[in-house]
Amino acid sequence: MTYIQEQAIELIQQLPDEKIQAFITLASDEIKLMDLKRQEQISKKKQAFEKLESLHLDLPDDFDADTELAAAMEAKYGTIA
Repeated sequence: MTYIQEQAIELIQQLPDEKIQAFITLASDEIKLMDLKRQEQISKKKQAFEKLESLHLDLPDDFDADTELAAAMEAKYGTIA
């Protein structure tokens, strides 16, 4: 058990039962909210990926993404190193 967990247990042990119940309710609600936010982030990422996949870009067979990226960075930032 970590030091922080030990401190939390000590604090909780000092609380009356009704305060502990309120704490549990609050913590539970906060965890649910964090889960909802996380699911929303995942959903947004999936939607963005699906949007990219739906573009159906017709690239030439000899297309080299690394070369294109290097050329774009060179054009924007100049020679580095």
